[in-house]
Amino acid sequence: MMPTSLVIFTDLDGSLLDHYDYSHAPADDILKRLQTANIPVIPCTSKTRLECESLRKELDSHTPFIVENGAAILIPEADIAQPPEGCRLEGQFYIKNMVPDKAHWYPLLESLRIHFDGEFITFNQVGIDGVMQMTGLDQEQAELACTREYGEILKWLGSPQRYLQFKHDVEAGGGQLLHGGRFTHLTGDTDKGRALKWLMTFYQQQTMQPLLSVALGDSHNDVAMLESADYAILIRSPAHALPEIAEHEYLQVTEHMGPKGWAEGLTKLLETLSIDIN
Repeated sequence: MMPTSLVIFTDLDGSLLDHYDYSHAPADDILKRLQTANIPVIPCTSKTRLECESLRKELDSHTPFIVENGAAILIPEADIAQPPEGCRLEGQFYIKNMVPDKAHWYPLLESLRIHFDGEFITFNQVGIDGVMQMTGLDQEQAELACTREYGEILKWLGSPQRYLQFKHDVEAGGGQLLHGGRFTHLTGDTDKGRALKWLMTFYQQQTMQPLLSVALGDSHNDVAMLESADYAILIRSPAHALPEIAEHEYLQVTEHMGPKGWAEGLTKLLETLSIDIN
C-alpha cells in the first residue's frame, strides 16, 4: 500500500496506546479514516516484532513497522515489486536489520553486573511473571514482550549518578541505552530517527513523488524520530515530563495524553495542512 503525501510514524506505549491500560480506543476513529485515505500509520516502537504483528491484526493494519527502537524495519512483501537493498525475506516481510541481534549484548550485560550488582534488572532475568508484574501486561502480552531479537529491556534501580557511569560503560562496550516511558533499552548504534529516514528514502524511491513525514511520540527514545520528521507531535504523558526537542519548524505539543492526545495532534495537523479525511 503506497502512501499518499503523508507518512505517519508513531510511538505506541504512551502515545497511540494508553500508558496504563494500553487502549487505543480514543484514536480508533481517526485511525480508520487515515486508513481509508491511504495514509499509512507506521508503528515505530520499542515493542517486539511479535507484539507489533499482534497489534497490526487487531487494527487491521498492513503497513511496514519499525521494532525495538529502530533496530529493524519490516516491510510487507506484498507491498513492493523490487526487494529493498540490504534486506532479507523472512515469512511475509522484507527485514532490514540496523543492529546486531540480542545475543551480541549478553556478554556485555554479564560483565556490567559485576560492577552494578543489584542496580538493574532485565526482562530476561525476571521472566514472564516478572514482566507481568513490572508492566501490567497479561501473560500472552508479556510473552510477546519477551521475544526481543535485537536488544534487552532493563529497569534501572540505582541512583541517577550511577546511571551515568552505567551508560558510559555500555557505550564503551559498543552499545547504547534508549530510555522510554518506563524502561531502558540496551541495543546497538541506531534509533527511531535513523529508521524513519531509511524508510522514507525507500518510500521516495517507490513512489517517485514528494512525501512528508509526521512523527508522534512522548518519551526520550522518541526524540530522534520527532527531530527527523517534517512534522513532530509531542504527546503529554501522565508518567514523566516532556522530553526536550531541538528547534523544529513544526512542533506541536498536545493538551491531552495518550491516544486522546494522539488523535488531537493529528486532527490539528490535518486541519493545518488542509487535508480532509472525512
